[in-house]
Amino acid sequence: MSTPCRVPGTLALLTFALAAGATTLEERTTCEMVGRAERIACAACETVEARSDPRSGAVFTHVTLRLLEDWKGGGAGGVFRLRIVGGRDGPIATVVSLMPEFRPGEEYVLFLGKRNDLGFETLEFARRGVLRLESDEAGVRRLRDRVSGFPEFGGATRIRLEDVRTAIRGEVARLERERAAPRPGR
Repeated sequence: MSTPCRVPGTLALLTFALAAGATTLEERTTCEMVGRAERIACAACETVEARSDPRSGAVFTHVTLRLLEDWKGGGAGGVFRLRIVGGRDGPIATVVSLMPEFRPGEEYVLFLGKRNDLGFETLEFARRGVLRLESDEAGVRRLRDRVSGFPEFGGATRIRLEDVRTAIRGEVARLERERAAPRPGR
């Protein structure tokens, strides 16, 4: 029997599947995002570079990130890279509406999937798997974007990173306890 989720609220999540030209939209709760992500990390963007793939002609954006904190899964080293479909390389552009944009110097909370065959980290939830951060006048780091859900935070538009970290780490610990608990009939 599953224990109720301890992460506050719901993050509306739009994921997409490109099959036969169709787009599927799906809502995910914060708990589902935490449970499904292989890794959850807080990282700073160092570089962003769009390049055309010589084989396919599509443009991919290469993002280099410096790890600030690992909240789930842990990875190798302090620097990792994403390769995201979309971007502009001179006159060639590939546009994918649900992919995030990164800017050097900005910080993010990332919900990551398994590494792809090329060795890049992958985003588990497209744009919804990327939460931008900023520091306020007092130096407190907060989510920059308005995030749906988190009603326990009183509808704040700038949720403190510390509160999000605590909620996510709590849900990770709960999931680990649930997986480790003996199951009846075994």
